[in-house]
Amino acid sequence: MKITCNREKFTAKFNLAAAYVAARELKTALQNVKMDVKADHVVFSATDTETSVRVVLREIEVGSEGEVILPSRLMKSILQAAKSEKVEFELKDEVLEMSAGRAYYEIPTSDPGDFPEISPFTGEAFHEVIGADLLKNITRTSFATDMENNKYALSGVLFELTDGNIDTVSTDGRRLTHQRGKAVSHGGHSAENGAIVPLKALGAVEKAISEVGADTSIKIAVEGGKITFVTANDEIMISSSLVDGRFPAWRKIVPEKTDRVMVDVPVSDFQLAVQQMKVMTTENQPGLFLDFKPGILEVSASGNTGGKSKYTVPIAYDQEEIVTKLDPNFLVDFLRCFSGETNLSIYLKENSSVLFETQQDDDYAYILMPLA
Repeated sequence: MKITCNREKFTAKFNLAAAYVAARELKTALQNVKMDVKADHVVFSATDTETSVRVVLREIEVGSEGEVILPSRLMKSILQAAKSEKVEFELKDEVLEMSAGRAYYEIPTSDPGDFPEISPFTGEAFHEVIGADLLKNITRTSFATDMENNKYALSGVLFELTDGNIDTVSTDGRRLTHQRGKAVSHGGHSAENGAIVPLKALGAVEKAISEVGADTSIKIAVEGGKITFVTANDEIMISSSLVDGRFPAWRKIVPEKTDRVMVDVPVSDFQLAVQQMKVMTTENQPGLFLDFKPGILEVSASGNTGGKSKYTVPIAYDQEEIVTKLDPNFLVDFLRCFSGETNLSIYLKENSSVLFETQQDDDYAYILMPLA
């Protein structure tokens, strides 16, 4: 096995795979990355038995084919320290020789036969979505999961794949967020009953989109208790086991709008109000008061040290006063999803949950329970 390639491109692809090796495993091979050299490309593979990553590097010079296990921690350190434009690898009698400019290394390897096979995706049934749209679905829902219980149904994001749509939903029991996006179904692929995807896999998908570009297409396939994401040209594949458990009937949680008061609020003003008033909240008094009055929204807080604060946002509102108390951290998480001059529609009802929607994108909803 012998290859020559650009150091920066090699490092980017290797690190993408190395982020998903097993932290602790009886098999030493699973703590490392397998490199499989083909006639015109290299495949990096890594797995922790639940999440598997397969990454292709095509811009290389191949002297001879072969496969080798790369020690992930050592290789990360070497590649981080290297400054050369190119790197060269050659396997000689179970020792991997590496040259990076004037630096030379002999790197110990292990038997590649100990590494499980991670095959490329060959299915004909899948959904196809643009990377930017999938990224929006992930970033607008993944923050509202229950991160304290990583094996629990609420620890992941629910994916529902139907004809023409991709719905992602998350909840931790105190809030719920839902994003609908456009997707094309191929080969009759469907996951109407939903697949709960762990955050670790979604983190890998976000990195993959960043690597290949947001305008690329992504295949999504759910089958046999697994979900697989594949970028265009099979450059990156992420396969993950699904989270066990039953996700709540989330559509029943989304409140009806007909019996609620609707208020329009500019996101930029609301963000400033929440950020500046949040500093006055404490663990003993954590909530922000949102007081909707004719013509204004008053966002206020009072800490247990006796201090008080208030921020006024002009709004077009001419009905009776409504007050609700919300967790500022949950508001910050939600508002972080937006930039620019987006407007929010807030649906209110006394002593009930609060529904947030965006006027420019009515396929996104955030439901937040009030504090007592």
